[in-house]
Amino acid sequence: MMPPFAQRPLFQLAQLARLAGLLALVAPWLALGACAPLAAAPPPDVDLSGKWRLDAAASDPPPDVAAMRRKEDRDLVRGGRDRPVAAGESAAFMLEDFRILTASRLRISQDRDSMGVTYDEDAYRDVSWGARVRDLWTVHAGWKNGALVVRSSRGETSAVETYALAPDGALRVSASVRVRGEKVDVVRVYRRAAAGR
Repeated sequence: MMPPFAQRPLFQLAQLARLAGLLALVAPWLALGACAPLAAAPPPDVDLSGKWRLDAAASDPPPDVAAMRRKEDRDLVRGGRDRPVAAGESAAFMLEDFRILTASRLRISQDRDSMGVTYDEDAYRDVSWGARVRDLWTVHAGWKNGALVVRSSRGETSAVETYALAPDGALRVSASVRVRGEKVDVVRVYRRAAAGR
Protein backbone atom coordinates (compact mmCIF):
# COMPACT_ATOMS: atom_id res chain seq x y z
CA MET A 1 0.00 0.00 0.00
CA MET A 2 1.19 3.48 -0.91
CA PRO A 3 1.79 6.01 1.90
CA PRO A 4 -0.78 8.86 1.86
CA PHE A 5 1.75 11.48 0.70
CA ALA A 6 2.67 9.37 -2.35
CA GLN A 7 -0.94 9.43 -3.51
CA ARG A 8 -0.82 13.16 -3.99
CA PRO A 9 -0.71 14.26 -7.66
CA LEU A 10 2.17 16.70 -7.09
CA PHE A 11 4.33 13.95 -5.59
CA GLN A 12 3.60 11.70 -8.56
CA LEU A 13 4.36 14.50 -11.02
CA ALA A 14 7.67 15.19 -9.31
CA GLN A 15 8.58 11.50 -9.56
CA LEU A 16 7.70 11.48 -13.26
CA ALA A 17 9.74 14.64 -13.83
CA ARG A 18 12.78 13.06 -12.16
CA LEU A 19 12.37 9.93 -14.29
CA ALA A 20 12.01 12.00 -17.47
CA GLY A 21 15.17 13.94 -16.60
CA LEU A 22 17.11 10.75 -16.03
CA LEU A 23 15.90 9.30 -19.32
CA ALA A 24 16.90 12.47 -21.15
CA LEU A 25 20.43 12.11 -19.81
CA VAL A 26 20.89 8.45 -20.68
CA ALA A 27 18.79 8.20 -23.87
CA PRO A 28 21.61 9.21 -26.26
CA TRP A 29 23.93 6.63 -24.73
CA LEU A 30 21.24 3.97 -24.83
CA ALA A 31 20.40 4.79 -28.44
CA LEU A 32 24.02 4.54 -29.50
CA GLY A 33 24.60 1.40 -27.49
CA ALA A 34 21.50 -0.26 -28.90
CA CYS A 35 22.92 0.01 -32.41
CA ALA A 36 25.09 -2.70 -33.86
CA PRO A 37 28.54 -2.76 -32.26
CA LEU A 38 31.35 -1.05 -34.12
CA ALA A 39 34.98 -2.16 -34.22
CA ALA A 40 37.46 0.21 -32.61
CA ALA A 41 40.20 -0.33 -35.19
CA PRO A 42 40.11 0.23 -38.94
CA PRO A 43 40.53 -2.80 -41.18
CA PRO A 44 44.18 -3.11 -42.26
CA ASP A 45 43.30 -2.73 -45.94
CA VAL A 46 41.11 0.40 -45.57
CA ASP A 47 42.73 3.83 -45.56
CA LEU A 48 40.54 6.83 -46.32
CA SER A 49 43.50 9.24 -46.19
CA GLY A 50 44.02 11.60 -49.08
CA LYS A 51 42.52 14.47 -51.00
CA TRP A 52 39.10 13.84 -52.48
CA ARG A 53 36.96 15.77 -55.00
CA LEU A 54 33.20 15.47 -55.35
CA ASP A 55 31.87 13.53 -58.34
CA ALA A 56 28.76 15.70 -58.73
CA ALA A 57 27.24 13.48 -61.41
CA ALA A 58 27.30 10.47 -59.08
CA SER A 59 26.20 12.39 -55.98
CA ASP A 60 22.91 13.62 -54.57
CA PRO A 61 22.51 17.41 -54.42
CA PRO A 62 22.77 19.08 -51.00
CA PRO A 63 19.49 19.27 -49.06
CA ASP A 64 17.26 22.29 -49.53
CA VAL A 65 17.66 23.62 -46.02
CA ALA A 66 15.88 26.87 -46.87
CA ALA A 67 12.72 24.90 -47.73
CA MET A 68 13.04 22.90 -44.49
CA ARG A 69 13.39 26.12 -42.50
CA ARG A 70 10.28 27.60 -44.18
CA LYS A 71 8.37 24.44 -43.20
CA GLU A 72 9.55 24.83 -39.58
CA ASP A 73 8.29 28.42 -39.58
CA ARG A 74 4.92 27.41 -41.10
CA ASP A 75 4.51 24.61 -38.55
CA LEU A 76 5.16 27.04 -35.70
CA VAL A 77 2.66 29.59 -37.05
CA ARG A 78 0.02 26.90 -37.62
CA GLY A 79 0.50 25.50 -34.14
CA GLY A 80 2.20 22.34 -35.34
CA ARG A 81 5.06 22.95 -32.91
CA ASP A 82 4.63 23.29 -29.19
CA ARG A 83 7.55 25.70 -28.94
CA PRO A 84 9.86 27.68 -31.23
CA VAL A 85 12.74 25.77 -32.71
CA ALA A 86 15.73 26.04 -30.38
CA ALA A 87 19.14 27.06 -31.66
CA GLY A 88 20.92 23.98 -32.92
CA GLU A 89 17.69 22.03 -33.40
CA SER A 90 16.75 23.76 -36.63
CA ALA A 91 17.34 22.48 -40.13
CA ALA A 92 19.16 25.77 -40.69
CA PHE A 93 22.05 24.39 -38.62
CA MET A 94 22.18 21.08 -40.46
CA LEU A 95 24.77 22.27 -42.98
CA GLU A 96 26.97 23.70 -40.23
CA ASP A 97 26.90 20.54 -38.15
CA PHE A 98 27.23 18.12 -41.07
CA ARG A 99 29.57 19.69 -43.62
CA ILE A 100 29.65 16.44 -45.58
CA LEU A 101 26.23 17.38 -46.96
CA THR A 102 27.72 20.18 -49.07
CA ALA A 103 31.49 19.64 -49.25
CA SER A 104 33.00 19.45 -52.72
CA ARG A 105 36.52 18.72 -51.43
CA LEU A 106 37.74 16.59 -48.53
CA ARG A 107 41.21 16.17 -47.07
CA ILE A 108 41.33 13.13 -44.80
CA SER A 109 44.11 12.02 -42.45
CA GLN A 110 43.43 8.62 -40.90
CA ASP A 111 45.45 6.76 -38.31
CA ARG A 112 44.73 3.79 -36.05
CA ASP A 113 42.82 5.87 -33.46
CA SER A 114 41.03 8.61 -35.38
CA MET A 115 40.38 10.47 -38.59
CA GLY A 116 40.67 14.18 -39.29
CA VAL A 117 38.57 15.66 -42.10
CA THR A 118 38.95 19.10 -43.64
CA TYR A 119 35.88 20.18 -45.62
CA ASP A 120 36.48 22.59 -48.53
CA GLU A 121 39.67 23.82 -46.83
CA ASP A 122 37.71 25.84 -44.24
CA ALA A 123 36.17 23.53 -41.64
CA TYR A 124 37.85 20.73 -39.69
CA ARG A 125 36.43 17.78 -37.77
CA ASP A 126 38.23 15.14 -35.75
CA VAL A 127 36.56 11.76 -35.30
CA SER A 128 37.99 9.37 -32.71
CA TRP A 129 36.97 5.72 -32.68
CA GLY A 130 34.67 4.84 -29.79
CA ALA A 131 32.06 6.84 -27.88
CA ARG A 132 32.60 10.49 -26.95
CA VAL A 133 30.59 13.44 -25.73
CA ARG A 134 31.85 16.65 -27.29
CA ASP A 135 30.24 20.09 -27.60
CA LEU A 136 26.82 18.72 -26.55
CA TRP A 137 27.05 15.94 -29.16
CA THR A 138 27.21 12.25 -28.32
CA VAL A 139 29.32 10.63 -31.05
CA HIS A 140 30.06 6.96 -31.56
CA ALA A 141 32.47 6.11 -34.37
CA GLY A 142 33.89 2.79 -35.49
CA TRP A 143 34.15 0.27 -38.26
CA LYS A 144 31.61 -2.17 -39.64
CA ASN A 145 32.00 -4.31 -42.78
CA GLY A 146 35.01 -2.28 -43.92
CA ALA A 147 33.24 1.08 -43.61
CA LEU A 148 33.59 3.87 -41.06
CA VAL A 149 30.28 4.56 -39.31
CA VAL A 150 29.78 7.79 -37.33
CA ARG A 151 26.60 8.08 -35.23
CA SER A 152 25.86 11.47 -33.70
CA SER A 153 23.02 12.72 -31.50
CA ARG A 154 22.06 15.91 -29.66
CA GLY A 155 18.57 16.77 -28.50
CA GLU A 156 16.16 16.19 -31.36
CA THR A 157 18.98 15.87 -33.92
CA SER A 158 20.63 12.60 -34.90
CA ALA A 159 22.75 11.44 -37.80
CA VAL A 160 24.48 8.39 -39.21
CA GLU A 161 27.35 8.89 -41.66
CA THR A 162 28.99 5.97 -43.45
CA TYR A 163 32.33 6.33 -45.26
CA ALA A 164 33.11 3.39 -47.55
CA LEU A 165 35.57 2.73 -50.35
CA ALA A 166 33.87 1.42 -53.49
CA PRO A 167 35.48 -1.29 -55.67
CA ASP A 168 36.48 1.41 -58.20
CA GLY A 169 38.36 3.33 -55.48
CA ALA A 170 35.74 6.04 -54.99
CA LEU A 171 34.82 7.20 -51.50
CA ARG A 172 31.07 6.81 -51.02
CA VAL A 173 29.65 8.78 -48.10
CA SER A 174 26.04 8.24 -47.12
CA ALA A 175 24.52 10.58 -44.56
CA SER A 176 21.16 10.26 -42.89
CA VAL A 177 20.31 13.27 -40.73
CA ARG A 178 17.14 13.74 -38.69
CA VAL A 179 16.31 17.18 -37.26
CA ARG A 180 13.06 17.54 -35.29
CA GLY A 181 11.29 14.90 -37.35
CA GLU A 182 12.65 16.05 -40.72
CA LYS A 183 14.88 13.43 -42.32
CA VAL A 184 17.46 13.98 -45.03
CA ASP A 185 19.26 11.11 -46.78
CA VAL A 186 22.17 12.05 -49.03
CA VAL A 187 24.85 10.05 -50.84
CA ARG A 188 28.02 11.87 -51.87
CA VAL A 189 30.69 10.24 -54.05
CA TYR A 190 34.28 11.47 -54.06
CA ARG A 191 37.26 10.59 -56.30
CA ARG A 192 40.89 10.85 -55.28
CA ALA A 193 42.33 14.17 -56.42
CA ALA A 194 45.29 14.08 -58.76
CA ALA A 195 48.66 14.75 -57.11
CA GLY A 196 49.26 18.45 -56.51
CA ARG A 197 45.57 19.40 -56.51
